[in-house]
Amino acid sequence: MSMPRRSILFLVLLSAVAIGHSENVAEAPSVRLSIELSDGSHLIGVPDVASVPVETAVGKIAIPFAQVKDMTFRDASANVTVTLTNGDRLSGACMLGKLHLTCLFGTADLDAAVLRKIEFTRTSGGASPQKDLILWNRFESASDVTASRVGPGGTLSGGRFVRGRFGNAIELDGQEVLGVTFPLDIISGPDGCIEFWARLADVSPASPIRETLALVAVCDEEGTAHTMLYFNSNDGAGNGGLCARAAGLTSAGTGSYGSWTYARALGTMAVNDWHHYAFVWASNGISGFGDGTHKAAGFVDGRLNTTTWDGYPGHTLVVPMGGRFGLLYHQGGQGGRIAFDNLKIWNYAKVDFGDRNDE
Repeated sequence: MSMPRRSILFLVLLSAVAIGHSENVAEAPSVRLSIELSDGSHLIGVPDVASVPVETAVGKIAIPFAQVKDMTFRDASANVTVTLTNGDRLSGACMLGKLHLTCLFGTADLDAAVLRKIEFTRTSGGASPQKDLILWNRFESASDVTASRVGPGGTLSGGRFVRGRFGNAIELDGQEVLGVTFPLDIISGPDGCIEFWARLADVSPASPIRETLALVAVCDEEGTAHTMLYFNSNDGAGNGGLCARAAGLTSAGTGSYGSWTYARALGTMAVNDWHHYAFVWASNGISGFGDGTHKAAGFVDGRLNTTTWDGYPGHTLVVPMGGRFGLLYHQGGQGGRIAFDNLKIWNYAKVDFGDRNDE
């Protein structure tokens, strides 16, 4: 005799209760949450619990996050619809109270009343997520910028399209600041890698580096840019050349501060050719670099470009809230042009760029 579907679902949920009540916090990092808040903000991070309690028509159920596809909160009273990975749906009152989320700027304590939707991304389990490409934009055209091949689209605020390393590229003048931006949560992970091709134009190899010419930056709500990968003769922390700044983690450079030229910073006289750049960060230290004390670094053409570091005591990459992530361009008064092609962002500290010539 076949069992009614409601009974089958009830048995499944009883299993969920048993799993959820185990309070196996070690399971929590097996999912990554993408959260929409009531004010339209978005956060991405890892929860410190493995299940969510929901009061349903069949009782209070602790639903393991590993079995949830998404949760939609219908109003401020925390009434919620839960879609399970097998397609089943449950409605009820979320009894979570506060959700503690480890994200880009540390720990966020979120009341259920401010949650609107949570999407769940499965990872490989334990504390190590899958090594995934989370953004890929080819900069082929204006429509290509706004519709990334992987991940969220960008916002274009200037520039022109020219022949690039692969197909077309976007070129910006020296006074354009953050000509293409993306949502800030794209760099929200504790570890990551931003890689791209770039070509400087009208820059002499022997030109002294005086002003800040930044390849990667974030801007706050007022539009002020905070550099991440940039040329500078003195970054204020004793580094010079091609500098890498992971706020809260470390500052680093090609070498010590002093007299730098673009040729010296890049290690080649061909500064106006296409070069592959990468900015890498890891909150607990990049594997194989200084026994975990080196938490950020710059790479050029697949080779480590960084030799000096100034470590910070923090363990979280800090960026301004409410802003935008911008590859592309910010500088302090220098002319010239710069083109960018084939932006990729990874959710781990990638250091092998043997595939850089593959689009």
